[in-house]
Amino acid sequence: MKKFILVVPSNDNEKFFINKNYIKNIKEFNIPYYISDYNIKNIDYNFIGGILLTGGGDVEPSFYNKEKHIKTQDVFIERDMFEISLLKEAFKRKIPTLAICRGMQIMNVAFGGSLNQHIDGHSQKEDKSVATHFIDIKNPSILYDILEKDSIKVNSVHHQVVDKVAKDFKICATCENIIEAIEYNKKDLFFMGIQWHPEALYDKFSKKIFTYFIKNIK
Repeated sequence: MKKFILVVPSNDNEKFFINKNYIKNIKEFNIPYYISDYNIKNIDYNFIGGILLTGGGDVEPSFYNKEKHIKTQDVFIERDMFEISLLKEAFKRKIPTLAICRGMQIMNVAFGGSLNQHIDGHSQKEDKSVATHFIDIKNPSILYDILEKDSIKVNSVHHQVVDKVAKDFKICATCENIIEAIEYNKKDLFFMGIQWHPEALYDKFSKKIFTYFIKNIK
């Protein structure tokens, strides 16, 4: 059986759901994908070539030893526990992983980092397909190698951000004092978290990120 990309969806109390842009960005590479539930017992890592973590609600703050902020919302502990277990096993098995928005936040928490539970001014009024602000790309970093730019324009649809960065990860993009991307600090594994939504921009830089992700799977 050909290995597939495991895509973790968002949820509410009644259903799982996923923005079609995530699927649109991986379908063109002609690689199978599977949309999971949150039951870790259903996961057979032998068939997973890569993992794509999507956006969604906030991470339960007790997982990074914080009290719940009044602005923390849409917490779903079952998803948190599933993704933390998934990430830790994927890391052990060196499975390439791209984690977007909430995905980046849970990746950071899974390996011992923490979050700032609320900031103002980073949830744009414009549609997610519109880039609204610039980020600075750190060099050296894998992200810089992918984009070959020290600054690009991205979208912004979040109110929580990475605070303390997890051990063995490094900051690879910022916007002023906001951490916009993190990555595992060794090049033998693609394990990257991105705060913005490249799947919605569908520009040349977003295409480069998804292309590099798929390249690591193949």
